[in-house]
Amino acid sequence: MPKGDSILDVYLYENEQLLDNLESMLLVCEKEGSFSSDHIADIFRILHTVKGSSAMMNFDNITGLSHVLEDLFGYLREHNARAGDHSKISDLVFSSLDAIKAELNKIQSTGNPDGDLSQLTADVKGFYDILTRRKDGPADDEDTTSNQLFINLKESSEGQLCYKAHVLFEKESRMENIRALGIVKSVEKLCSKISTVPRDLLGEYSADEIIENGFTLYMLSDESYDTLKNKIREAFFIRKFKLEQLDETNPEAKAFLSNRKPARASRAAAADAVQAGKQNYMSVNLSKLDSLMDIVGEIVITESSVTKNPEVVKLNLDSFDKASRQLRKLTDELQDIVMSIRMVPVSTTFHKMERIIRDMAAKTNKQANLVIIGEDTELDKNVLDNLSDPIMHTVRNAMDHGLESADARVKLGKNPVGQITLEAFNSGSDVIIIISDDGRGLDKEALANKGIKLGLINKPADEVTDNEAYSLIFAPGFSTKEKVTEFSGRGVGMDVALKNIEKLGGAISVDSAPNKGTTVRIRIPLTLAIISGMLVSVGRHIFILPLLSIKEAFKANKKDILQDPDGNEMIHTRGNCFPIVRLHKIFGIETSVTDFEDGMLIQLEDQHQSYCLFVDSLVGEQQTVVKPLPMYLAKILGSTKCVSGCTILGDGSVCLILDIGGLIS
Repeated sequence: MPKGDSILDVYLYENEQLLDNLESMLLVCEKEGSFSSDHIADIFRILHTVKGSSAMMNFDNITGLSHVLEDLFGYLREHNARAGDHSKISDLVFSSLDAIKAELNKIQSTGNPDGDLSQLTADVKGFYDILTRRKDGPADDEDTTSNQLFINLKESSEGQLCYKAHVLFEKESRMENIRALGIVKSVEKLCSKISTVPRDLLGEYSADEIIENGFTLYMLSDESYDTLKNKIREAFFIRKFKLEQLDETNPEAKAFLSNRKPARASRAAAADAVQAGKQNYMSVNLSKLDSLMDIVGEIVITESSVTKNPEVVKLNLDSFDKASRQLRKLTDELQDIVMSIRMVPVSTTFHKMERIIRDMAAKTNKQANLVIIGEDTELDKNVLDNLSDPIMHTVRNAMDHGLESADARVKLGKNPVGQITLEAFNSGSDVIIIISDDGRGLDKEALANKGIKLGLINKPADEVTDNEAYSLIFAPGFSTKEKVTEFSGRGVGMDVALKNIEKLGGAISVDSAPNKGTTVRIRIPLTLAIISGMLVSVGRHIFILPLLSIKEAFKANKKDILQDPDGNEMIHTRGNCFPIVRLHKIFGIETSVTDFEDGMLIQLEDQHQSYCLFVDSLVGEQQTVVKPLPMYLAKILGSTKCVSGCTILGDGSVCLILDIGGLIS
């Protein structure tokens, strides 16, 4: 099936979400050492949906594997597994999860899931057979939901109310019967009795019937109207939805309560359903958001070129100024909305590290817990996607290099279970990601000696500073491990992390203390698209500073200018001393403004350091569309880290956007 097919896109997106949820559930169950009834029901539902959607797409290998997994958890719903079975079940499902994800990746790239999953399928089937042979008598029916009209979940129905829900799905949502079954599974534990129309949701023509007439659900429950309403609303692709309480005298209620088949809902009734539960969310192809952001960027540039056009400005028209302010307001609102659409929380990326820690703990014979702080912090989707690999490499490094074995930790007086912490928070226009562990810390001496041996350091080991030693872990091919393992020893992990971070315009630093642990700090831009900037002039050149990094701008007095013992210029202001960076010296620009009293000082803040930048003058604020450096500019600037990108001004000239951290370093 072609990659651009809309049905295939929906299949891939929904199954990736389902498998991520499944992985999270498995990790929780493994920590608890058991599978709760709620988790078993949720896992069964996910596997059932994956099986049904894969069968519809004719991906037989995925269908076969998910089917035997569904059988396994269908059995667990009715029978308690032994404590010794939990580890084996987790291993089988994790292996199956990886295999299915690999097939989904193949579908995305080549459209052909051709992996041989027969051995894994046989392993799951073999363990299922072992479980069923332990009990007297055959296993229960696989899926009473699809084969029976009524589901009796509680013995007593005294004091409960009868409800009827009618659901119409969005046109072209596909897999309507599977979606209907998902609704049934979500409300099942809230009801003592359930009936559906159509009767067999997995029947050959059930999807067509639901498309034509909608899906009707009868429920007997002691839950409130709002509880059931909100639960059903959680389903995706609902177009119209009506929930009503039925009086016992209602013919449909009588038929339901007496276990007779309710009358089929008419098309007229479906058309009259009130739009009480319209879906609040929808998935959008990321490429469309990229195109929308590009258009907004061009609008911002065009708006600037019009309102700042010298010929228009000198006309001094009040009506034009008023219209310009309104246009600026609307452009800002449009920009904010588009930006917010692209923002996603870091929680998904952070929680993926739980699986990495789980797998590495088993293979390295270490124990570790993951602590997550600030998982609701949001980043641009493109930024977060590129941040996943650096975080993964850093976490793997912490597990392999940082944490000691349980026995070694006990001897050091530590908890045998190590701790890795992932933290995220906003800092101005950036997001800070901190990955820390409570392991052995970095060995400065070993790092320095290895750096000298490889020719990366050209001074005695005792003269190497902490930062110089720690930064060696980012050097290509650098590793203190003598033996290459599955996880480390090749010296490429942290090198890749550094390159990816710098590609995003971010920075990464390391701090460590012996037997206390290591902390890796990543500073990353909130977005790569549009920023608010301050234009400053130096000589004949214009530069842009991110507005959120500016604390204040002021004129200096000569009496406040100092020099440190090394001859570096500093200024004393508001009770503090700050280093001064002359922008014209960094770029070798000729300017007549060299006296501090003639120019402007701008106090900038980057992470935990502040300094003052000396420029000729302030030009004004401007919304700035961040663009990558053109090839010729990148060659001229070389390896300098003072520039994070460029933009196009209203007159069509290219203007450099300065990197606040790079200027001081």
